Amino acid sequence: MLYPKIYPLLLILSSISLVLGGILLIGHVPYILTISTFVVVVILISLSFLILKGYKIAIHIGGLLGILAILSSSLSEAHLQALLQFGSSAYISILDILMILGFYLFPIIYLYFWISQFIRKNS
Repeated sequence: MLYPKIYPLLLILSSISLVLGGILLIGHVPYILTISTFVVVVILISLSFLILKGYKIAIHIGGLLGILAILSSSLSEAHLQALLQFGSSAYISILDILMILGFYLFPIIYLYFWISQFIRKNS
């Protein structure tokens, strides 16, 4: 089955996007945001490991974190302003692409598989 293997992959891809974005933002955002980004990355990598070890609850925690990622980014004025500046410089555009990957694309794909698996299991 594809599902158990796709979850860790998507979590790792989100982690990579967040790490790269976090590194690029060092010195441009408050340190607490940088530290919290790296804490989230550790959580995502830990969840990936737990999923690979067979802990199904980790899949559900990943789904909830995916929802939180999308909501937090969508409600963040800083993220919305950054998206509006897409194309204004290579630096901003790279950060925007990483934000879209880490906060939207990979979480949405994760949620698609998570919800699909839930529907198949309950039908």
